[in-house]
Amino acid sequence: MSAFRRLALILALLGAPQGALLAVSPAWAQSKPAPAAAPITDAKSWHAALLRQVGANTLFPNLPQPPVKEGETPPPLPSAQVTVQFVLDRNGQVLSATVVQGSGKSEFDQAALDALKRAAPFPKPPANVSGETFPLRLPIQFRGGPQPQNPPKAKPPRSN
Repeated sequence: MSAFRRLALILALLGAPQGALLAVSPAWAQSKPAPAAAPITDAKSWHAALLRQVGANTLFPNLPQPPVKEGETPPPLPSAQVTVQFVLDRNGQVLSATVVQGSGKSEFDQAALDALKRAAPFPKPPANVSGETFPLRLPIQFRGGPQPQNPPKAKPPRSN
């Protein structure tokens, strides 16, 4: 049995009217293409794009917290700054990354390196930026502050 006859039989069994066509589009034709990013034409806009990409991928680390009793305010989260140095190639791939000025807390230092991993690959440098590799130094700021309080747990109603 041909594929066409098999399809017609399936459509008939499903109750489709005779002569109905089954329209199938490839996945690439069903979705709209993502809007193209503005081309990076100079070093300043390339650096700005790198900063935005790292910033969008930087997450505050999970820090060990002392237990907080119900009704108490949790201590504020600390702030920190970590300076990382990393090397990109012409394709925007990270060749190496190191912490050159740590925060004093390994959680922040690791979170900075993790942000670089999540952000890769980076935009390619513009043609007018010379070189095959690009050593970059970037301070990453972690802003702490008050933690949200857990609302008090509702007490179950007393039964008599």
